[in-house]
Order: sequence, then structure tokens, then C-alpha cells
Amino acid sequence: MANVYCKYCGYKAPSLRALISCYCTRHPNGSGKGKHELFEGVEAKKYVCEYCGFTAGTIASLTSSYCTRHPNGSGKGKHSPFIGGIQSKYTCRYCGFKAGSIAYLTSCYCTRHPFGSGKGKHAPQVSFDDFLTNVTKVLFKDELLKYK
Repeated sequence: MANVYCKYCGYKAPSLRALISCYCTRHPNGSGKGKHELFEGVEAKKYVCEYCGFTAGTIASLTSSYCTRHPNGSGKGKHSPFIGGIQSKYTCRYCGFKAGSIAYLTSCYCTRHPFGSGKGKHAPQVSFDDFLTNVTKVLFKDELLKYK
């Protein structure tokens, strides 16, 4: 089975059970106040923050610094890896606005944001098909290789 990662700190574990049994040093509630949580994306060469578009080579290095476009305020939360990975186009999950980068997408206010028109910024959307394909590849990698 493929490795699984914590979305808060990038901790790598051989199984989901091993991942969620340990406390996380970068948990949003505080160091050691919550357990690791599964990063639902796939292993990649680069990871991108879903709030600002910052990229890093590992989840650990991505989540180690504060995000200027975090929902709690600038510098009040860490970068969060986008489960959709790096793409050529990003679409807003609320209104369908398309942009070439997450940085540009999240810099503009959304007219159909849940908080009201112009009261929140665009947020990247993950297509269900891409998400399901990526999760299937990660969780059933060994089983899929048997059938090739």
C-alpha cells in the first residue's frame, strides 16, 4: 500500500491507522492537541497552497510557514496543501470563475461566495472525477498493479 501523509505537518506513515494514531505538532488546535489528519491528495513532486498558490517540494515544507491569504487572516494560519495538485487552470468552487493560477484566483472577490457577494474570495475547486481517480490510485496502488 502507498504511504499516507498528514495534511497539517506532512508526516509520512505506511497506513492510515498508523497516521491517525499519533498527535500532530502542527495541528490547528495547537501542538499535540489533535491527531494527524489524512491528506487526501496524491504524492507529487510539488505541492501548492489552496489559499495563496505558494509551492513547495514537500507537504512538511509547505505547511511550515504562515499564509498571507489564510481564511483566519494574513499570517494567522499555515499554508494548506490543495488536494487537486498543480493544474493548468483553476476554477472557483462557488461561481465557476477560471484562472491560470491559484494566486490569481484567490486574489479576487467572488460574487457568489457563501458569505455574500464580494465578502469572500474565490476558492479552488477539485473535480470529483479527478479526486476519485487520485484517491483510488493512492489507496489501491498495489492492487491496480496486479491487474496490469
